Amino acid sequence: MRRALVLALACAILALAALTFLGLWEADTWWVRMTDFPRLHYVIALLVLLVLLILLRPKSRTLGVLCTALAVAALLFNVWKLWPYAITQAGAAESCSQDRRFTVMIANLQASREEAEGLLAAVEHTEPDLFLAMETDPWWDEQLQRLNGQFPHRRQEVTDGYYGIHLLSRLPLSASEVMRPAGTDTPAISTEVALGPDRMIRFIGLHPRPPHPSQSAQARDAQLMWAALEARSSDLPVVLAGDLNSTPWEVVAERLQRVGAFLDPRQVFGYHATYDAHSWWMYWPLDHLFHQREFSSLRMDVLPGFGSDHYPVVVELCHQVSPFEPPELEGADLEIATRAANALER
Repeated sequence: MRRALVLALACAILALAALTFLGLWEADTWWVRMTDFPRLHYVIALLVLLVLLILLRPKSRTLGVLCTALAVAALLFNVWKLWPYAITQAGAAESCSQDRRFTVMIANLQASREEAEGLLAAVEHTEPDLFLAMETDPWWDEQLQRLNGQFPHRRQEVTDGYYGIHLLSRLPLSASEVMRPAGTDTPAISTEVALGPDRMIRFIGLHPRPPHPSQSAQARDAQLMWAALEARSSDLPVVLAGDLNSTPWEVVAERLQRVGAFLDPRQVFGYHATYDAHSWWMYWPLDHLFHQREFSSLRMDVLPGFGSDHYPVVVELCHQVSPFEPPELEGADLEIATRAANALER
């Protein structure tokens, strides 16, 4: 019996180690990309397995040493990936003047759930300057009309599926476009936002398709790399937001930050999971706001659920230079990003 338990532990450790390092393989295959999501779960599971291994004390010293070394290596790798999101730091200086502050709210509304009152109450209470709503359909478009008095400016693309997108704004918008970036079929919004006299920024709202059994990660990665390249070449400082269907430690998300010269508020304010609001075990950050160094993060909050499978996110920014440096380019980042962004247009 003990031998069987030790063998089962060894197999479990081997499987978790394989899943841990598989995410380094930049394949488009959906299940390869999904292995990057549950790194917090890997940490918990590996800690439990290590404790059990110590308690069982395998008779084979070689097997015990190998299993321990493999578990520790996988554990340390996952901790290293999660570490930037585990410790909160000081945000931007309190000296940020009120006229330079603005708030962005992001919410995936889940088109199949027609529950508007909780969401509308959260928006009215939060009073964001920009509100990006995703998975909007004709029903949600009608409900969001109730916010017209709060948001005089808007840009939207209404669909009958899961990829409608609305941007509601207190601030004046210009040069607004609904786009299908990188040859994909899901709409995105690109617009200029006037924060004040002679203070313009660019806002990009994205909601790429997730990797899952019926589709690879290629379209998602194409949109993310398109956004990164757009930000890199922009004459205006860029804020990128949306349900990106990627965790921030995933290879493609890390490249997005390097190519786009983006900073992640989660590296200031912590992990902040936004999905799944209906699950006790799926607990990872998929809804993001990234900003360039011309902005500083003042606050990031995950709001209570309102019926969707995503929690809303609120980020307050200051239009002043951040004390943190964006990550630098590595190796062939630009080449890989360009190839990925153009892959679906061939």
